[in-house]
Amino acid sequence: MKLTWSGKALVGTLLFRSIFGGYLIGMDQYRFNDVESALTVLLIYGLIDIFAILFLLGKRYGLLGIMGLDVVFIVLQSVFTIAALSGTADAGLHDPVANWWETLLMFLFSILTLIFAIRIYRETRLSLRILESPSP
Repeated sequence: MKLTWSGKALVGTLLFRSIFGGYLIGMDQYRFNDVESALTVLLIYGLIDIFAILFLLGKRYGLLGIMGLDVVFIVLQSVFTIAALSGTADAGLHDPVANWWETLLMFLFSILTLIFAIRIYRETRLSLRILESPSP
């Protein structure tokens, strides 16, 4: 499979996102002493990596899985941030104000991943349409 520029950008973004996920797992486990949160983060980033592998293997549902997960993550992170900032939920050690750069990076990685995945989805739909059109 030959990757377009958007495909390469998506894979690069997912690579750095996985490295950031490893950092979050380490912080949860060793700094915050929150093993349950570390396992949850491991599950989340493991799912992202599985869908990334499926995308690299040429499976369309890998790309759809990446897009679906990112939509869910953006919504859930927004709800958590709003609830923590309004004081309706106790964020504890995961306070988005205290960890503002981590929150910013989570949003940034999710938005970039979603943008590149949508661009790839459009490119592949266009290429499929070109292949299906009758030749003159």
